Amino acid sequence: MASEQVPVSYGIRHTFKRYTKFLIVGGANAVVDLVVLNALILIAPTRHAATLSIYNTVAVICAILNSYVWNRRWTFADASEGTRREKVLFVVQAVVNIIVNDIVVVWLSEYLVFSRSVPLFVSSNASKALAMLISSSFSYVCMRAFVFRGRRR
Repeated sequence: MASEQVPVSYGIRHTFKRYTKFLIVGGANAVVDLVVLNALILIAPTRHAATLSIYNTVAVICAILNSYVWNRRWTFADASEGTRREKVLFVVQAVVNIIVNDIVVVWLSEYLVFSRSVPLFVSSNASKALAMLISSSFSYVCMRAFVFRGRRR
């Protein structure tokens, strides 16, 4: 069998379409993440880094679960196999995502609250926005390169 070469324009369109889907899923993840984080902050306001880290971790876990379902079934549907390896790699990138997210949220929030006298609600959400940007960029690279690599032929 002769192998057919895929036109470059198809690859670019496919990558753009996939990344657009990833951004849509990411938007939904951001909503889940922010709703959970802010609900926890409204229910039990805190200025303690450890408590904020726990709130953030719970919010990120909810967003990651949403991410796995939508990215596996929609964004990377053509490359997802649902294997144990894929799930383990997703969990590994998710754990790193949580760690990065927590570090940025706690560090930046503490800096804004204590150094700049920014209100807790504002500092928490500003730091969360930067954490989501950094961790979601990392997440896309990991999912594309390692988790949902595509079916072997």
